[in-house]
Amino acid sequence: MAVLASARRHNVGSKLLRHAIDSIHQSGNTPILGAQISAMGFYANHGFLPRGAVFKDAGIDHRTMELTGDPSKTLMPLDSESLRFDTPTLLVAIEPQIEETTMRINLLRLSDDEAAWLTPRLMCYASTHGAETLVLEIPEGEVSFPLDPPETFQCS
Repeated sequence: MAVLASARRHNVGSKLLRHAIDSIHQSGNTPILGAQISAMGFYANHGFLPRGAVFKDAGIDHRTMELTGDPSKTLMPLDSESLRFDTPTLLVAIEPQIEETTMRINLLRLSDDEAAWLTPRLMCYASTHGAETLVLEIPEGEVSFPLDPPETFQCS
């Protein structure tokens, strides 16, 4: 997938990707793609997680990324600075705050199932946006996650 530079930052790529995800899910398959390392943040914004090692495609470093888990849960850009987490019963705006190399996200109480789906995706999102640490501020307190860079990030 590619978007002309002049059309970027107008949600064209997000709309194309969302349509592709919906079509792939409707066919009963799992969305998997090869993302340029520099574009991993875009796919992380939509809930994709990296797997496997870096590989070269046309001389450019890539990683495989996959959108796994419950297809009724989505993570996608709300605007240029925030994300939207959607489930059949919940809609949450996520406002990441970056302080040097730490990304802080305040979350309301989530079910264990919602937290299990969302946490690795927020870790990937933070890693691909330059953070070395993700701090989730939840009602019970703060939880801190050290992060690897996108080239080596593992969500398991």
